[in-house]
Amino acid sequence: MQTGLNGKVAVVTGAAQGIGRAIAEALARNGALVTISDIQDEKGRATAAELGGDVVFHPCDVSDPERVRGLFDSVVARHGRLDIAVNNAGINTSRPEDRVTVDRYPDGIWHRIMNVDLHGTFYCCKAEAAQMVKQQSGAIVNIASIAGVVPLRLQIGFVAAKAGVIRMTEAMACELGPLGIRVNCVSPGSTLVEGTRQLFYNNRETAERLVSFIPQRRPGETQEIAAAVLFLVSDAGSYMNGHNLVVDGGWTCGFSRDF
Repeated sequence: MQTGLNGKVAVVTGAAQGIGRAIAEALARNGALVTISDIQDEKGRATAAELGGDVVFHPCDVSDPERVRGLFDSVVARHGRLDIAVNNAGINTSRPEDRVTVDRYPDGIWHRIMNVDLHGTFYCCKAEAAQMVKQQSGAIVNIASIAGVVPLRLQIGFVAAKAGVIRMTEAMACELGPLGIRVNCVSPGSTLVEGTRQLFYNNRETAERLVSFIPQRRPGETQEIAAAVLFLVSDAGSYMNGHNLVVDGGWTCGFSRDF
């Protein structure tokens, strides 16, 4: 997808790799001045260098509100404004042994996921909105998950956090829409990134079982998630507000709880 974002100032969190990197690349390719952030310092700097152009890396742990404020203060100090914010930073359980029923779900994993996926998204939204309210303009996109739309098993922390992100997005859209700020959400389905490759797609039997639940019979690509974000922040999505755009190959429309 090609759209005109020339000179727009954008921030993408969790952008050292995977979906965040693809989003940052799509924004930069369409002319935006992009700052990426991540807790992975070395990988983040390498990604910024590889994307080239005006892409800048700023290390940030989104679960720390002071560091979040520092990230956005730095962007505004450099560019004088903030036009696009994509809150992509998030975590989930990546080891099969951590995917257990609620009675055995570790408190530590619950709090860790909440601190990054829900609290971190809130901290970012708060800092972004503070600048956008001053401007009376801007577009925010929160990256949630189909786990916030349908109740996936053995991931109760992730499910709860992403459901919270979706509802928070809707509440923000109601609050900020009258001020010229649009807030939307993208919920990816199973997408090919490093974590899903290790957890699902390195095993043929597991991979075949997973994609059997997806009408398009394949996982998503990071560029397909990026295209949805690009639409929402562009003029093409100018009347989109408070929407959760599900990008899942049709999984949730015929959802099965067997996986």
